[in-house]
Amino acid sequence: HGWLRTVSLNSPVAAAHQMASSPTAAELAAADAERREIVARYDAGPNRTGREQDEAPDPEYSPNQLDHFGFYHRSGIPAEVLAAEDRIKQADGKREAKWRKMLAPSNQAGAGAASRFSRWHKVCSKNAAGELTFSLKFARRVYKGIPEKYRYPVWYELLCIDDARKQSPVAYSEVLQFARLRSPDVRQIDLDVNRTYRNTDFYRVRYNPRQKVLFNVLVAYSMYNIDVGYCQGMSQLAAFLLLYFNDEEETFFALSQLFTDKRHAMHGLFIPSFPKLYRYIELYQQCLKKFLSRVDKHVHVKHAVPVTAYTVKWFMQVFLDCVPFSLAIRIWDVFMAIGEPAVVGMAFNLMRLHSRRILRLRSDEDLLHYFGQVLPSDYSFSEDEVLDGLRDCLADMRAASLLPGLSREAELPRTPFSFEPGHRLDDSVVEQRRASQNNVESMMRRSLQRRLSPSAVAAASANGGNDLVVSTGSNGVATGDQSETASAQQPVATDSTVVVTAF
Repeated sequence: HGWLRTVSLNSPVAAAHQMASSPTAAELAAADAERREIVARYDAGPNRTGREQDEAPDPEYSPNQLDHFGFYHRSGIPAEVLAAEDRIKQADGKREAKWRKMLAPSNQAGAGAASRFSRWHKVCSKNAAGELTFSLKFARRVYKGIPEKYRYPVWYELLCIDDARKQSPVAYSEVLQFARLRSPDVRQIDLDVNRTYRNTDFYRVRYNPRQKVLFNVLVAYSMYNIDVGYCQGMSQLAAFLLLYFNDEEETFFALSQLFTDKRHAMHGLFIPSFPKLYRYIELYQQCLKKFLSRVDKHVHVKHAVPVTAYTVKWFMQVFLDCVPFSLAIRIWDVFMAIGEPAVVGMAFNLMRLHSRRILRLRSDEDLLHYFGQVLPSDYSFSEDEVLDGLRDCLADMRAASLLPGLSREAELPRTPFSFEPGHRLDDSVVEQRRASQNNVESMMRRSLQRRLSPSAVAAASANGGNDLVVSTGSNGVATGDQSETASAQQPVATDSTVVVTAF
């Protein structure tokens, strides 16, 4: 449609007025011109002539500040990161030969090959219900960590990228060409690309080739999946995938598979009303009440910390930027294989591992600081210890029938993934997207932000309201209906293979 104006969170009256009004012809023309200008900047690249007045200079770092994963550290690489690098290098040296023998990499690659591994069919197959099953050897080795050398091809196979390409009703190049002309989310995507992983070697330079690929993937997906469009948090997911997948089209279909396949189904986390997010939160709260009641009362009753104040980012970004990167990629290894159970299980595991430390914290500010500032930099446990704990937590959840069940109808895509030439989104879709984007912005802004005293609220109001925390309901959830508890009994693994949900 081309309507790009963003509703201000600082003025509820203005927001309501804008949501109720339809754009004028002049506003549509201005939005089209802005979209063309943004796309042109990415096409011109970092060496384009002239810079925008409000464009900050690219971050400057020295080579000795760059860690193993491509992240810069202004004060030098922390000892914890160096220790993690050593653990990974030693583990990969021991495991690569085992993975090579187990999978037997094939010389063929890409859409024309049946698999990138000659023995993939021996470690992974689909049962009658269409669920992935794995050999017990493969399952154990995923928990121990996929070697860096094999992470990309294994993720490629787990996400069934070749199948996604074949089943897509339209080619990626067509979607991209159409979206660059018509997506109503171009402006918001541009803003988020500018602040996504700028502390890495990959995205440090504004409008560099990596930023352009990230922009293209997000813009294309905003018109491919009309129900979601674009929401804050998706840029982090796509940027992370781009660190491992080879090209733009692969990353696009990897993102699409994460949103729509049965195991991951992240679609329900980003659509308006966030049905899957609320379901995850409810399951997480049930796990705490059953297994960690003391921690639950300490955090949510005694200190009244809303559960959305720290879990939104955990669930919507699968712990990216919530734990050290060396741990995040290990969590993602398991998430790629088993999907949803890994997300809620890891939240439960985090609270169990850190329960003693959490119980010693004496205020809501201390708790939020610990979740938001301490854990992302110093987790206090090795990656192997955390993954062992995750496996134990999933076993406890399965025994208590608390594993996430299959996605519900309200969490799945409703609009076909296609378009017709000349198609424009109608006003209702654009308004729904705008409301969804603002809800996500509100939740992300509130997440990990300390609640203010009356005097601080007054000061924030005088500053335009940018620091105000939006109030939540009595259960700590922002808005929307609470989903029912998903507690369907999960399949039981056999001796030789393991069903994905019982992995």
